[in-house]
Amino acid sequence: MFNGETKMGNNTQGTSCGVCGEAKPDMFRIWFDGYVKLYKCRTCGFVAQYPGPGEFTVVTSYEDSYSLDFVNKGHEFMYPQRRRALADICERVIAYRATGMVLDVGCGDGHFLYLCSQKGLDCYGVEDSRALSSYASEKTGATIVRGRYSREMFPENSFDIISFIQVLEHIPNPASVLETAKYHLRDNGLLLIEVPSISSPHFLAYRWTGLKRFVKPPEGVIYSHVGYYTPKTLTTLTKQCGFREVSTITGRWQHKYTGLLGGVGKAIDPILNALRIGGVLYLGIKN
Repeated sequence: MFNGETKMGNNTQGTSCGVCGEAKPDMFRIWFDGYVKLYKCRTCGFVAQYPGPGEFTVVTSYEDSYSLDFVNKGHEFMYPQRRRALADICERVIAYRATGMVLDVGCGDGHFLYLCSQKGLDCYGVEDSRALSSYASEKTGATIVRGRYSREMFPENSFDIISFIQVLEHIPNPASVLETAKYHLRDNGLLLIEVPSISSPHFLAYRWTGLKRFVKPPEGVIYSHVGYYTPKTLTTLTKQCGFREVSTITGRWQHKYTGLLGGVGKAIDPILNALRIGGVLYLGIKN
């Protein structure tokens, strides 16, 4: 996992809007003031947890924050319920790049890389957690680099596919990270991003009712999420970083649930996608 949190302190990096770079204090307003304080950029609409311009963000290391307790519980991976959603993402990748080298940034326990390896892709990962990076390497056979993703980790034009699955929302400087991904991608390389959405049902319920219980942690507001995306802000960000959108899908409930709920998801997914409700899955090509 690649996580971050915001706090005041030393050894900091200045903040502005992570999508458009807006830095004027009067161009931000408080979007939510409850379990955390979220600000909305009036220029592009991006919602973020960090304080407004003039304050600072500290990225906290999570290298020792995870354990392998899930193995003791008899699970191969930390979130076995994610298998269907990750398999769907893998199939979408294969539809565009059936062969080649894939880099999963913030690969966690290697669940996605494991699925990609079953499809014949040459797998690499970046993971800050000591425990998870070692486990991912042993479980998948992939080359896992431990640490925070940076330009110096790999040569230019190294990969055909780079993925950020449930990662970008933890990163306070997403533009810099995506520019690094562009550097590491080959020409016409595929960028894949999955992020939660500020237009998910629980956030919409809060907006419609004003009741904060709809976004109560840990299912609603997540303290380690520093950025809250919509399809529009995500595609704006990726375009500015040099990527051309291939597809942006929201919802995908049929891949998140099984049984009756999965059937309901399949029926309503087209509606949710049309309304741009739910988590965002983006595919783009390096220009």
